[in-house]
Amino acid sequence: MDHTHLPIQVISLCGADGQIKPLRFRFEDEAHGLHTVNILEVLDVRNVMYVGIEAFRFLCRGAEDGESHVFELNYAVRSHRWSLLKKVY
Repeated sequence: MDHTHLPIQVISLCGADGQIKPLRFRFEDEAHGLHTVNILEVLDVRNVMYVGIEAFRFLCRGAEDGESHVFELNYAVRSHRWSLLKKVY
């Protein structure tokens, strides 16, 4: 499955300092099955500007179907949309 810029649903936490921390996300595959990933650890967060669009990139270790993987998530500030950029095996 190609996870490039796949729209996802995210449960996140906003701290008193304004920092966002993803806790869990889910996405729909080609067969319309839902997959839920619990974020175990946020490894890195970067503020990026791409063609004038501000976003935050989260490199996270998460558990999907009992296996640990690294995921790269993107949060677009202006549109408030989350997407899965890639899944590292």
